[in-house]
Amino acid sequence: MRFTVASVAALATLVPFATARNCSKNLDYCGSTLLGIGNYYDQIVSALRAAGKPTDDNWRKKSLFYCAGGPNGEIHFVEYCGERCVDNGQGRSDSCYRP
Repeated sequence: MRFTVASVAALATLVPFATARNCSKNLDYCGSTLLGIGNYYDQIVSALRAAGKPTDDNWRKKSLFYCAGGPNGEIHFVEYCGERCVDNGQGRSDSCYRP
């Protein structure tokens, strides 16, 4: 089988879609974690706007969101962590760092 540059490039554009997944229902997630597991950018911005919060990079990455589940992994804003939001690993809720 012969691959061309175009076919390899086309295949490379599909890889991110194959690895994207939804959040797990009833767990809290840092925005940075959601951005790493799937295409959550628009949902994060929508959840922040619905809560009347800023939508800049810090708020997107350092906020905590509740996963309500569903086919699109619906999320809701919980709180802004400020200093740091901590990814506590798969199957566990993330949390805000409290020194």
